[in-house]
Amino acid sequence: MLEYDVAIVGAGPIGGYVAGKIAEKKFKVALFEKHKQIGTPVNCAGLVTKRVFDFIDIPKKNVVQNEIKGAHIHSPSGNILTIGGDKVHALVIDRSKFDREIIKKSEEKGTEIFLESNVLSAQKSRNHIELKTSQDHDIKCKLLVGADGPYSKIRDRFALSEPTEFLRGIGAEITNTNINPDFVEIFVGKNIAPGFFAWIIPTNKHGTEARAGLCINQDSSYSPKHYFSKFFKSNYSLPYLKDVKITKHIGGIVPLGALKKTYTSNVLVVGDAAAQVKPTSGGGIYTGLLCASHCSTIAIEALQKNDFTSQFLKKYHKLWYANIGRELYLGMKFRKIYKNLTDKQMDKYIEKFQNLKITEIISKYGDIDYPSKLVKPLLKKTPSLLKLLPSILKE
Repeated sequence: MLEYDVAIVGAGPIGGYVAGKIAEKKFKVALFEKHKQIGTPVNCAGLVTKRVFDFIDIPKKNVVQNEIKGAHIHSPSGNILTIGGDKVHALVIDRSKFDREIIKKSEEKGTEIFLESNVLSAQKSRNHIELKTSQDHDIKCKLLVGADGPYSKIRDRFALSEPTEFLRGIGAEITNTNINPDFVEIFVGKNIAPGFFAWIIPTNKHGTEARAGLCINQDSSYSPKHYFSKFFKSNYSLPYLKDVKITKHIGGIVPLGALKKTYTSNVLVVGDAAAQVKPTSGGGIYTGLLCASHCSTIAIEALQKNDFTSQFLKKYHKLWYANIGRELYLGMKFRKIYKNLTDKQMDKYIEKFQNLKITEIISKYGDIDYPSKLVKPLLKKTPSLLKLLPSILKE
């Protein structure tokens, strides 16, 4: 039986970050990944803010493909709202390279990586956890970290609650585009992407390559493929997608509604496994890394004190919730409003927002990671917006 201080399931950026942080303190760390390669398959739009690089010491030039200054939001009837444009609001990253760089750093710090290793079983035995993998490894560890994605086996195995909902996503890398490299194109509407939105993200500085995709509610009438195919033929997206070539398909699940409990004795869950994902954008890299920093801090403390009780590990949940919990909670409130909007109401909002005063506020205060920061300045400058807001936001 192989013995480790910590076993981490899932070698994405979140699992890799936690592993590296714990390994650099000279603890014995194993990282298990079910796929044969790090960074594939890709299931992410790859749009992040600069804050992501506060956590990881990767040179930006290795992974950043483009800088985004603003967005064009296309309403269901074809109106376009332009926001930003004055400064860099987001970075487009090569997600495969990003993952590989994080795992490489983690390995340099001493983490042992096991590829093509599916965890088949995990059980508590006295004061430790025992795992069996598809590579016939028997593992014993003091602490188990589940960073194993939306349908986390670790979360389910230790009876932690489920995320509130799962979005179904689909996308593609495309070439032969002719788009403004500074702007993301966003399309909303029940016929385009019910319950969420579609996007075209320029992935180079010339606007000749992009990533197109969309997410839909889990209970949508048709498959993501159906909506994606329709998106490419829509009158509003056609000018951007005409004659493009698809070079790679992307797909994935986005969990929304952070878990009420992300720990139990000897076990922590983090990232997508804990649904630590922004409900307004579906992005989980920044929020996941933020929570991963608390996860690794408490894991190191637990190892130093040899205390893996539920009572001690609860500190992790309290820390990440104090940091980002309210933002994720409000994000679910905004999402509820958004999901209930009709196409007609969306058109009305976008029309109302086509006002210099409002777009200036959005550009100044808009923050992909903290969308709630926008609400107060927006209502202060334009109290008339209150009339448009559904009653849920007035509570």
